[in-house]
Amino acid sequence: MAGILSFSISVPAFADSWQLDSTGYWYQNDDGSYPTSCWKWIDGNNDGIAENYYFNSEGYLLVNTTTPDGYTVDSNGAKTINGIVQTQSVTPTSVSTQVSTATTQNTMVDTSSSLPENTQNTSSSIAQSSTVWISATGKKYHKINNCGNMNPSKARSMSLEQATQHGYDACSKCY
Repeated sequence: MAGILSFSISVPAFADSWQLDSTGYWYQNDDGSYPTSCWKWIDGNNDGIAENYYFNSEGYLLVNTTTPDGYTVDSNGAKTINGIVQTQSVTPTSVSTQVSTATTQNTMVDTSSSLPENTQNTSSSIAQSSTVWISATGKKYHKINNCGNMNPSKARSMSLEQATQHGYDACSKCY
């Protein structure tokens, strides 16, 4: 197993992808470079909606903190304003996000959202979930935070799995 893991780590990535090492998450561009001391819009789940992430001077993603320019980032590293994750529409590509782990720790990684949900020490499996939006009222979940008459400033995000566990159904307009 260690030999296979070592081989898979040494294979170069050919597409933009999230990377994880013992220090934290960083983002590798398809040319092998990585962002440093800047914001980067990333559509990790290829749904046409990108989130904005800040990378420090060493190229690592900042999480649960205030960035040097005064913005807050949540537990996934996404920029928030008044608790709302900031998003931007982008043209989806056919390349899917890949996550590479350079450690052998047991970590659950969500590869379908822009950034893995908080890692948990569980089995080394991959969780398939995505971020959805819930309005202040109603029982539907949405792909975007301003679907229909939903007020984006009052919308809150959660994983699709959480939404279904809480009894929310898919919105027929955006799903």
